Amino acid sequence: MSITATHDTSSKGRHALPALALLLLMTLSGCAARDMGDGTSPSLMERHATGKSLAPDAPGTPQRQGTPAAEAEAHLQRGLAYLAQDRPELAFEHFSRAASLAPEMVEPRLQRARLLVRRGMPNEAAADIEAVLAASPQHARAWELAGMVAFDRGLLDEAEADFTRAITLDPDLASCYAHLGAVHDYKGRPDLARDVYAAALVRFPQSGELHNNLGVAFSMLGDDASALHHFHEAVVLGASSERSWNNMGLALCRLGRFDEAFEAFRNAGGEAAAHNNLGYFFLVNGDASLAVQHLQRAVELEPRYYVRAAENLKRARLAARFAAGGVPVPAAGPQAGGIAGTPVNKAGVLPPATGKGPGTRTTGAGERVIQ
Repeated sequence: MSITATHDTSSKGRHALPALALLLLMTLSGCAARDMGDGTSPSLMERHATGKSLAPDAPGTPQRQGTPAAEAEAHLQRGLAYLAQDRPELAFEHFSRAASLAPEMVEPRLQRARLLVRRGMPNEAAADIEAVLAASPQHARAWELAGMVAFDRGLLDEAEADFTRAITLDPDLASCYAHLGAVHDYKGRPDLARDVYAAALVRFPQSGELHNNLGVAFSMLGDDASALHHFHEAVVLGASSERSWNNMGLALCRLGRFDEAFEAFRNAGGEAAAHNNLGYFFLVNGDASLAVQHLQRAVELEPRYYVRAAENLKRARLAARFAAGGVPVPAAGPQAGGIAGTPVNKAGVLPPATGKGPGTRTTGAGERVIQ
């Protein structure tokens, strides 16, 4: 199946996708953990297309000597060193030089494609991925990247097939389990996502990210007790604790353990955020008087919460008036920008949002939480 097709701009695989819940996490294998958005120039695409150098040679950059293959290998190693230093733009430059000197080499193209995918540029990555697979059809990491490109384009069946193939070729490719589970979530099959994460935890029992994701799957299946166990394990193992604490708070709310939920939300984002989260939970679940109490406290504690928390507070007061007058309380609709602690999609699981596929639903922990 080709990975060079243009983005799917139809509603299939995008707008029809189910609204999902909670924050899923993962660690990209073989890459710097930080998202490319913080370290890569916006002109990366133009420079890649024109072949312009991103930067002058850094000290120690290999000079032109020896065979092209030897020079390419030296540039590859230099790129990997820059990647380890979390300097992706310079790494990209050296991977590009290596690929130009020795087009037959797989690793420079693979590393360049990985950086482009993480930068949210799947179309630019596709040519390198296809070249790697043409030269090495059993390359598991290349199939994983192909799946990420397919996911970004909204081609969920293709993404599922690519991730499954990558895992079959390399069962130790930990990040791919998170990707495959995310696809099942978007396809409305949390049961399959649960099975993927559970199987992965047998192989990687110390992965906090997988515990968090398994907790999300259990939450989506209505098993909040099991979800709570895995969110707790995720926090103990140090998996992006802000997200896992938020998820834990939601599970505790649904279990009616509100004091513990407040503490979990506070661990995630502070006392004002905790009151806001809890207040919104009460608001959407029909307890307007408790919602008013918590949202008022959020506004009092921290002015930066004023806009969202004050809006929540107005809605809660209106709902309380309806309830006091014996009129059915109007349902609270979704907030623009999301709600603190509300279940959200796979933050960080797949490529950054580009506006061109399901990836638009992936956000950082601060984007779809009550603020």
